[in-house]
Amino acid sequence: MRVVINQRHLSLNRRLARESNKLVKRFNNKSYSKIGDIESILLKRDISVEKKKSMLVKKLHEAVTTAFSIDKKNFNKNTFESLKKRLDIIRRTVIRLRSINYYLETMFLEDLRLSKTKAKGKGSRLKLQNGLVRNELEALEYIAYRLIEEAVVLDKRLLKEYKHKEKDVIKREKIEIKDIGLILRKESAALEHLEAKLPPPKAASVSLMKEPTFTHWVARVFALLSYLEHMYGKESVIFSKLKKNKATRTKINRKIIHIMKERARLLKVMQEKAVSMKKFRMDSKLRKELHNLTTTIAL
Repeated sequence: MRVVINQRHLSLNRRLARESNKLVKRFNNKSYSKIGDIESILLKRDISVEKKKSMLVKKLHEAVTTAFSIDKKNFNKNTFESLKKRLDIIRRTVIRLRSINYYLETMFLEDLRLSKTKAKGKGSRLKLQNGLVRNELEALEYIAYRLIEEAVVLDKRLLKEYKHKEKDVIKREKIEIKDIGLILRKESAALEHLEAKLPPPKAASVSLMKEPTFTHWVARVFALLSYLEHMYGKESVIFSKLKKNKATRTKINRKIIHIMKERARLLKVMQEKAVSMKKFRMDSKLRKELHNLTTTIAL
């Protein structure tokens, strides 16, 4: 069976494996136990949503690679406690990115009049799906195989469990503005899968560190990370194109500058409508205001 995969995606994957290998060589329990705080970024309100998402994607990459690039020979009970704390940071970052994506998929694109953009041409039915379709799941499986092959932390004995697949590499891929909604949905699907792979600290068991569980687990977490970064790269290209259009750039900049004022206005609406809410009677305008509030307040 042949897998169709993008050259840039493969490059991101190889880079991820190389970075992980370097971290494994430098691994020691003392430095691994020193965990940075994510709160300062999660609670940051004085930057645009676009900038915050960029920061969180970078933070997610750093958190995932550091958490799983370990020397299992020197891994002990105390180190596992550090891993659980790192898993919590990764989960919280993923959840915040999902909230940001929901905002971008709904309110932001609606303001730019892009939310109703439809995919056209061959394969449009698949393109409109919210989740990851079959060829993407097969590509992720292939990426996991390559990661096991290249990342030293993963058990090479498990390679025989993966079906050998030939690949067709796409060197160049056309990225159009109309695809932004689809790309955001694919990112959200990847984040959802990633969150499912990350147990809450209380549910994390030391059995995760045993083979073959560890290799299957980490290979898929890494694969989802590289896929997310690949899709985010496409998103960045599209937003760059959007900003080249003067009218659209004005809309985006206006939206970015006034996001804090919007939140303050929504909170005021909530206070003014408190009495109506107690009576459980809300008109359509209030429902939309509440939708806007719940979407943006946690960003």
